[in-house]
Amino acid sequence: MKKPILFLALASMVAFTNCSKDDDDTDPIVGTWVSESSITPEGGETTTYKDIWIFEEDHTGAYTDTTNGQVNRETDFIWTKTDEGYEVDYAEEGVRNNETFTIGELLGETTLEKGGALIAMKE
Repeated sequence: MKKPILFLALASMVAFTNCSKDDDDTDPIVGTWVSESSITPEGGETTTYKDIWIFEEDHTGAYTDTTNGQVNRETDFIWTKTDEGYEVDYAEEGVRNNETFTIGELLGETTLEKGGALIAMKE
């Protein structure tokens, strides 16, 4: 009887020590951030704008700007964490100027902010 109990105890220890790490160690900027808006002029058709930032754990990322689902611009970027927030350095000139973002919260949702203004929501 002692052997099965000892085996179960060892198996439990192995199972708990082999569990993957939680995402608690991941920087809060890592993930996909989306800004979406629509404009419908009186008597006109609705135009939908969408900006997407994807921040990777390896400090790289991708930015895409679309209008009505059509890609206008896209570029890669690198990001670094500083005392001021997260500096984003875009690879392609003219797509966007380099920016510094901070993380905030609005109505229980995590937000990407620039200069205190809401830029995007985390998906």
